[in-house]
Parts: sequence; structure tokens; C-alpha cells
Amino acid sequence: MSQSAFNPEHPVARTHINVMESLVYAEIERQLKFYPKNLRSYLNTVEVATYALNRLPPLYASSKMGQEQQRRLGERQYREQILSVVRRAIAAVERDPLRSSTPIVSDLEMQYEEAKQTLYGLQELLQDYGLLEYPNQILTWSNCLGVLKKALQRLTKAQSRLTIPPPPPLPAPPPRSQRIIDPKGTLW
Repeated sequence: MSQSAFNPEHPVARTHINVMESLVYAEIERQLKFYPKNLRSYLNTVEVATYALNRLPPLYASSKMGQEQQRRLGERQYREQILSVVRRAIAAVERDPLRSSTPIVSDLEMQYEEAKQTLYGLQELLQDYGLLEYPNQILTWSNCLGVLKKALQRLTKAQSRLTIPPPPPLPAPPPRSQRIIDPKGTLW
């Protein structure tokens, strides 16, 4: 079996995470609890995290066990450094809270948004045609296939009950003597 084949018993790691990110966001959240709400709303936590992460070592993991080991290492070895760097990051971003920046949107986030819009559009379409099992049924990616199967079955059943007249007969072709195939003789 090739390494790219999916085996549910032994899934292939397709991603890795920087555990330091979750440690930094947890510390940002902890420290911001002590800030007034109006100031918290002006602080861009992504910028605070970016500032902090650029000053801390990465702790990458590609498995659940590795993730847990990196988290313990980060909490044990880098706790004080994380606390200090996040404090400095908040202060740096706080100095210019109204600074505007254009956020980076990943391809994955874009695909997620497109998929979400597609699912929503499909739900609206099925609602408009009365093909959902019950009104206000929520379509999700986990129930989508089942809902579509039932909707198509309902549609097929409804169509089979309709008596659709046969299409009108095609007009008879003109006699051979009246056909004009290529009056200018340009086809041959």
C-alpha cells in the first residue's frame, strides 16, 4: 500500500501545528481579562500573537502525543518567557490601536468560506423546492449526502406521478428537390 493511501487505522499525518501558538493565545486571553472591555475591543489579538510568536521558539508537532509533549515542554520551559513576551506584545500593539492592516487570508480559509456558502446555497435551493424533510432543516457537510439522496428520491417519486405528454412530432423534412444544402458550393 502506498504512503498516500488512507488507512483509518493508521491515518497519515497531513498537517503539523505550532503548539506555541495555542500557548501564546491562551496567555493573551489570560492577560486581556485584566484590561477594560473598551480597550480589549481595540486590540488586534492576531497582531499581538504575531509580535509574540516572532520572539518565541516554535514548538511543532504532527501527532496528538507530540502535541501533548510540546505543550508540556512549552508550559514548563517557556512559561515565563511567554508571559513576558505577550506583555510586551500587548504594549506594542496598544501604542497604536487604530493602526489599520490588511489581514492575510489563507487559501484554506478561502476554500472553507466558499464551501460554507455553497452549502448554504444548496440548503436554500432545497428549501425553495420543498425538498427538505422538514422546514428549517439545517444542511451540514456530515448530513449533506443523506439529505440530497432523500431529496432526489422525493423528486423522482413526484416526477413519476406526473403524466408528461410526449413531445410533439418533428416536422417532416422537405422533399429532396426543395432542399438547399450548399447554394454557394463552399462545403466541398
